Amino acid sequence: MKRTALLILVLAAFAAPGIALAAGHGFSAELTTEAEVPGITVPSDGSGSAMATINEDGSIDYEVHYEDLTGEPVAAHIHFGASDVAGPVILPLAHGESPFSGTLTEADFTPAEGGPQTYEEALDAIRDGMTYVNVHTEKNGAGEIRGQLLALPPTDASAASTGMPIGMALLAFGAVALLLGFRRFAVRPV
Repeated sequence: MKRTALLILVLAAFAAPGIALAAGHGFSAELTTEAEVPGITVPSDGSGSAMATINEDGSIDYEVHYEDLTGEPVAAHIHFGASDVAGPVILPLAHGESPFSGTLTEADFTPAEGGPQTYEEALDAIRDGMTYVNVHTEKNGAGEIRGQLLALPPTDASAASTGMPIGMALLAFGAVALLLGFRRFAVRPV
């Protein structure tokens, strides 16, 4: 029983994060002027944030907040590229007053030279941290605020609502089994 309880606890401890990662598809980016390609100074006090969720059907829900831009956005995109390069646009974002949001599908995808050639490859690039959100204004046409899309920890709301209850149940079951095993086989004073 002791070994079984310990085995269950260990399996539950490893299963919970794995279940959460499988269910969690959330990404976020802090948008700043400093994140624009190194060497380019952007004359702006703009800042913002972006959230994206890859849904089970492959669509992407997004929401972008911004403030203190030099003007209204004239464009916003998800670009392919590392944090230190200017990469090609792979997904356009509907833009407007802050916050703006929308849903992207395969029909919105544009293949990138040297980058994703299919929508699935674009989703993989997002998951791998190889995409960024860029908000463009008339004054800063190359981009005013930018931020790399990075995966949220598995404890985000989407993981908690889908995968975490199962993981937590396994963890609780393992803990109870372990306690019962220790109680039954514990050395007692004489």
